[in-house]
Amino acid sequence: MGVSMRVVELECTDPIELGKFWSAVLESPMGPGVDGIHIGSQGSDAPISLYLVEERGSERSRARIRLWLTPMEGSLADEVTRLTRLGAVIVEERWTLKQWGIGVVVMADPEGNEFCVESSPAEAAEAERRFEAEPDKLDEEMTAATGKEKVAFAEVDRPAE
Repeated sequence: MGVSMRVVELECTDPIELGKFWSAVLESPMGPGVDGIHIGSQGSDAPISLYLVEERGSERSRARIRLWLTPMEGSLADEVTRLTRLGAVIVEERWTLKQWGIGVVVMADPEGNEFCVESSPAEAAEAERRFEAEPDKLDEEMTAATGKEKVAFAEVDRPAE
């Protein structure tokens, strides 16, 4: 059997205003839905839509959902700059290798809904190429970035069954 995911729904106080933000982020037009605002996505064989609806009542708390975005062009840093200009704020930066552009930045939209932006496919491919070309260099840079040396996994004696 199986299922496919086609819509992510976010509750918000003003679907139209928040829709303007997400429409700019996703570079996709917003349109009317049955009880909210619909925004399509680009760059996927099976597009997932974002659906913004007005909060349905204070008796239920909002679900914590994080959308994950990947820049289709440019770098993670470029995308974070673009999103902050649109009104998003940086919540947390999780850099694996900042000098290589590899990481995730947690951001929040104008209503405080958190989302993540990860390194672009080009940045990930470049990091993989560099790792394959010089794995020892990666270990050095990871140690410099984290302050922790690579730890080898120890073999553990297991009791006989």
